[in-house]
Amino acid sequence: MKKSANKTLLKDKTVSENEKLKLSLYIEKEAIIKADTLIELTNSISRNDVIEKAVDFYFGHITSQLSQDYLCSVFGQKMEGLVGGLGTRVARGNFRYAVEMDILSKMVASVLHLTGDQYSKLRKKSIDEVKRTNGTVDIMRSMSENELDSTPE
Repeated sequence: MKKSANKTLLKDKTVSENEKLKLSLYIEKEAIIKADTLIELTNSISRNDVIEKAVDFYFGHITSQLSQDYLCSVFGQKMEGLVGGLGTRVARGNFRYAVEMDILSKMVASVLHLTGDQYSKLRKKSIDEVKRTNGTVDIMRSMSENELDSTPE
């Protein structure tokens, strides 16, 4: 006689996980017709095989979705941390760069004794150059332009 699946039997460790248990099932007629169709499509032996495969498939689908949601959450948090850390490093680097640029600007201004008008012209020329080269400044080109600017006309 087949054993009926109940809570006590399901908790019993002496019953093998592969042992078939009897289960009463009430489903719609349409679902039974679909199961019969799947018997032929999946080369299954019976409705029991189809239902077992369907349960395995659905279980895999649901648990993989849970895993995917978990992994997306963990990955998102990790990326936020990495991007935040990178932003902090870039900000610190920009601060150090700005300090060095300020020191150089003060040194150049004290040596060259630039007037406000000369500084404004130099600043405008630098802005145009950085825009034109998309931020790629070449010191050799700047030196050759300065030589051309300083030659008498």
